[in-house]
Amino acid sequence: MTMRAMVLLAVLAAIGPGTSPACGQVGGAVRVGTLGVGAEAAVDLSERIALRGGAGLAMGLSTFRPSTTFDGVDVDLVLPDEWYNVGLDYYLNGVIRIGGGVVFVSDEPTLRGAFAEPVNIGGTTLTPGEIGVLTGVVSTNRRAAYALVGLGRHTTNGFGVSLDVGAAFLGNDPSVTLAATGGSYAQEALSDLLVAEARSFENDMKTYLTIWPVLSFGLRYGIG
Repeated sequence: MTMRAMVLLAVLAAIGPGTSPACGQVGGAVRVGTLGVGAEAAVDLSERIALRGGAGLAMGLSTFRPSTTFDGVDVDLVLPDEWYNVGLDYYLNGVIRIGGGVVFVSDEPTLRGAFAEPVNIGGTTLTPGEIGVLTGVVSTNRRAAYALVGLGRHTTNGFGVSLDVGAAFLGNDPSVTLAATGGSYAQEALSDLLVAEARSFENDMKTYLTIWPVLSFGLRYGIG
């Protein structure tokens, strides 16, 4: 079973009619944050433990391209389009909770660079006209364990707010594949330079994309 299917089943379980009245309360929320714009649902498994799953889309955030620099090359980072999460929340009291679970993304982050000045690629300085548009794919884990601290209980009766702060741990070092289109530099020679530059990107990324911040704000509604 794919992680996406697991998340959807968890959400359906949280809002479906099979919830045990003894454990009883369910709730849902709309959210915005580093896991996209989306919705989530939760169901109490006990007085202190709740199952929570959600899905988010980049939507308006798809145009958010944080600029960053790898090996002295300025590029934009394009984030995945879809985010899913499923996990357990443990309530320390009626408001404060800690939690953990799995985050799943639909695709891999990509890179894009369009240059106005000469750039060193693989040890050779090239003009913008020689490079064209630089693109890349960052291959990393598409499933990641997460841990967080949160405020707000999704299943408390009525409306309220919720906040999650934590991190998803992507684990393995990312690998990078670079390409360039529209440039005048000899394609075979440019390909060799891009392979060398991709290795330099990977060295710079070892601590950049192995941990993804989790920050989410939501408006929730609980049903007793």
